[in-house]
Parts: sequence; C-alpha cells; structure tokens
Amino acid sequence: MASDQPTQGRTIRPNPKRQGILVALALVGLAIGYGLGFVFKPATAPPAVKSRYAPPVKGQSPPLAQLSTENKAKLAPKAPTLPIPNVVLPENALPQGEGPVRAYEEALPKEVVVTVERLGVPKALPATPVELAAVPPATVKAPKTWHKYAIPVTPDGRPMIAIVFDDLGIDKSRTRRAIALPGPMSMSFLTYAKRAAEQIGAAREAGHEIWMHVPMEPSSRSIDPGPKVLLREASPEELASSLEWSLDRFEGYVGINNHMGSRFTTYLPGMEVLMAELNRRGLAFLDSVTSGRSMGRKAAVAAGVDFAIRNIFIDHQNDVAMINQQLAKIEALARKQGYAIAIGHPREKTLQAITPWLKELEEKGFQLVPVSTLLQQTDAGGGN
Repeated sequence: MASDQPTQGRTIRPNPKRQGILVALALVGLAIGYGLGFVFKPATAPPAVKSRYAPPVKGQSPPLAQLSTENKAKLAPKAPTLPIPNVVLPENALPQGEGPVRAYEEALPKEVVVTVERLGVPKALPATPVELAAVPPATVKAPKTWHKYAIPVTPDGRPMIAIVFDDLGIDKSRTRRAIALPGPMSMSFLTYAKRAAEQIGAAREAGHEIWMHVPMEPSSRSIDPGPKVLLREASPEELASSLEWSLDRFEGYVGINNHMGSRFTTYLPGMEVLMAELNRRGLAFLDSVTSGRSMGRKAAVAAGVDFAIRNIFIDHQNDVAMINQQLAKIEALARKQGYAIAIGHPREKTLQAITPWLKELEEKGFQLVPVSTLLQQTDAGGGN
C-alpha cells in the first residue's frame, strides 16, 4: 500500500549528454543561419548624393521653389529653336524664336564655280537644236536704258576684274565700309533695305555702279530671303506683282542679280516672266549662279536681255584664308579668259581680306571694272 506522505529530499540532476546535444544543435543552427544570411545578403545601396532640393516623386518634377538659381536655369522650359540651316548669317546674329531665319546668302554645299563665262547675247547660241527650239526669239527689242546708269570705263587691254558686293543696305556700318573701298565696283542693294536712297547716293558718289539684289526662292524652306520673294509656285500675276514691287524700290540701277534663288532660278517659266519685265524696262541681268541648273542664261537669251554670269564667290566660306584663295582664283581666271566676275558680301572677314588685295590690283596688272563694262564690251563685239 502506498504511503500518503510526500517524498522529501528528491533533486533533479542535469544530463551532460543531453546538454551537449542541445548546445551542438544550437551552434549548428547559428552557423546555418549565418551562412544563409551571408549568401542572400542584399547589395549595399550607394551613398546618396547630396542634393540642393528634395528628391522628386517619380514622374513629377521638383517644385521650382526648391531649386537653386543654377538648376532653375537648367530645368526651365526652353523655346523651341529652329534647326540651324546651311546658311551664312550676319555677324552677331542668331536665330531667335520661331520662324524663318534671315540670312545673307545661301551657303551652297559645294560652291558652283563658273570657269567659262558668256556675256551679253551672242550671235550664235552654243546650244543643241533641241535647246534652240525650246527658246523662242525675243519679239520686242526694248531700249537699253541701263546704259545711262553704267559707270563709263574704257578697257585698256589688261585682264578685267569686276567685283560685286551683294546684300548691301541692311548692315549699314559694313555697307559704308564697302562703299569706301576703291572702285569702280558694282554695288548690289537689297530691295528691302531701309534708307536705301541715301546709301545708294553715297555709293554713286564714291564712283561705284548700282545694281539691285532681288530676293528669289532658295531651296531651303527654313531660311527667309526677304519680302516679296519671287516664288516658283506663284501665279504669273503674283509673280509680276512681287517683281514690280522690287523693281520700283529705287532708281538708277543697271540691272538686277538674284539674292539666293537656288530654287527659283531653275524654273524656266518663272525666269521667263522675270526676263520679259527686264527687257521691257531695258535692264540687265547678272546671274549669281546659286544653282548649277540655273535657267538665267537661257531665259535672258530668249528675251533679248543683256546678261552676265558670276564666275567665283569670294566668301562662300567665311574664313580669311579661304577668301584669299578665292581672290587668287579670280586673278588666275581673269588672266586666262581676259575677265572675271566675283561676288562677295559685306562681312568682316571679307572686308579684312579684300582691302589690301584691291590696293595691289594695279601693280599686278589688272583693271578693276564694273559689270556694265563687260556688257558693253560684248555689245561692241557685235552682240545684239
């Protein structure tokens, strides 16, 4: 029979073997956990770059109030700018805002060099029968009113060089500097030049010959040749209206040459309208040759208009070294064919290069003449 009295003096003694097993299991667990933690440890984030403004919420720009002046300028919305076209811009002038760019001239991808020039209207046209059939003879022979505005210069047997300054009248300071150069030269003023009469009067007093620079459509539609530009798509009535506006802008000029026009001058119907009006007014035409496919000569011959063709651009690249190379080409061509016509513009580097060159022309054996002298020389040879 069991006793009802509680057992006294009983104690629990630890089992060393069991404790060792438990300690070992704990250590193994710690080792496994540490190893797994090391293997799958995430990459340490790079240190944050100190910013002057709070990081923006995804898809949202930081408030302008939190930006520094420098960052405000960087992040401020910018007005859309035009793609820079291949044009020669005036000095210190950049495209501003939206709209066409007003340029001095078209900068041709490769300058069109005319090495053989035909002046006036020849007796026999060096053209194929197909070309001749496409050019009807002029029906009306108008008086040559350009003669009374020409600067009289008598050729003396030396090679002749005619220098034409285009785009005059807009940059008045450089226009004055071009006018101050020794002449006679041919000064071609833009139709939309302000105070043109005053500037033309100064050029005439300085002994230069006056021509008109008429805006004609360029190939690039991103540049603006000026108001009342002659457009290829214009109707004959619109074309006649624009042409009349231009030709009436000032008086006392020998003829016109094209301002830009690489697109318009290749369009024979438009050039025929132009030449018909020049013939009616008795004016001459100087083809600036901004396109190798110009119809200037063909239309002039058909209309009976006295014409000349530009040989060399002096400054199609706005670089003094290149301009000096072009001036040397003018000399070489003039010695080869007896004359040369070169076109330049009132730009700083052009004025810088041409000023000493003009002073040396006489010593080099050349005669400086206006374009009209070459037209008259052709007439004396039995042109028309």
